[in-house]
Amino acid sequence: MKKTHFIFGLLFSMLAMAQHTANEKITVSKPEQDDVYLAGETVDVNAIVDGDVVVAGSNITVRDSVRQDLIVAGGEIMVNGYIADDIRAAGGRLTIDSEIGDDVIVAGGKVFITEKAIIHGNLINFSGDIEMNGEVKGMLKSYSGDLDLNGKVHGDARLFGEDIQVNGEVLGISKIAAETIKIGEAAKFYSNVTYWSEDDELDFKSALVNATATYDEALIANRNEISWKGFGLAGIGLFIMYVLSAFLILLVLNWAFSTLFSDAADYLDSGLWKSLGYGIIYIFGVPLLIVLTFIIIIGIPIGLLLFSTYVFTILFGHLVAALLIAHFLYKNRNRKFWPVVFVSLGIAIVLRFLTLIPFLGSLVSILVIAIAYGLLIAIFLERKKGRLQIAK
Repeated sequence: MKKTHFIFGLLFSMLAMAQHTANEKITVSKPEQDDVYLAGETVDVNAIVDGDVVVAGSNITVRDSVRQDLIVAGGEIMVNGYIADDIRAAGGRLTIDSEIGDDVIVAGGKVFITEKAIIHGNLINFSGDIEMNGEVKGMLKSYSGDLDLNGKVHGDARLFGEDIQVNGEVLGISKIAAETIKIGEAAKFYSNVTYWSEDDELDFKSALVNATATYDEALIANRNEISWKGFGLAGIGLFIMYVLSAFLILLVLNWAFSTLFSDAADYLDSGLWKSLGYGIIYIFGVPLLIVLTFIIIIGIPIGLLLFSTYVFTILFGHLVAALLIAHFLYKNRNRKFWPVVFVSLGIAIVLRFLTLIPFLGSLVSILVIAIAYGLLIAIFLERKKGRLQIAK
């Protein structure tokens, strides 16, 4: 128990003093001194934040300065304010229209870097399409579908994709591999270029300034290697989205059903095996019931309702289990809202990684989810009988 508390305490101690908000629409309108964690449908950061900003949502806009990192996952992301350190982003569409103090790493659908954007570190991109019109002081490394490079890169360029158009400037060494490469009239390469495309000969026009261009078939292997790295970084982006989404769900569950989860956790000592039995019946019995309802024509609407409910509960089962475990860990302590939420988030991440272990991970996951829902069913039945007695 002490070891578990130490691990989770170490993992989340940096979040203890942060500001956390979850709502449908969130607006940061006053300066914040600490890190800020936000989750909502629409999020607007309209004031200075001295610490990190971690955001999950559908539409996210950062209009004012962030003095440290911006970590963001969402559908539509707009960055208009100054970011003093790094940006880590995953989402559908990202637009950067400001100055960034260090690196930008993005995984998503479409990326748009405006003419006003200045990135003082490296730009590392894994996306469907990217249009880069701004200035990158470091290196540009991109794996994408379509790439339009119209801005300026001070460092090296590593460009891999399907269709690449260059109409900007690259001061460092360039490696370009794509099915189609087009060099525009305004393109300038101030260092040597190696390239691969389906066309052996590429017309660089007047783009080479004291530099040479060399066709290199070996770049095909580099292109494929980068694709795997792209999937890896995209996976990191999806993991960030998962963590932030799980954080939002745990917030809602703990806010709405804190008493229920507390009672269920307190019941665990005396009702473990009974709960496991209820849970196994739920995990394996409900699918049989759904099949039976589909056999009977008049039961089809009920079956559809049961099916959707069952799928929903299984998908979020590890989060329910994580929140129950967190309440159990705090059984003999004051169950404060935020510590329980953050500990449950850590447990949820561990449970998610466990599912990656062949067979054993799935077995553990099923058992944990079965116990969690069995506990909730047991508590519901005890309350219905009016004889719920739990030793506090």
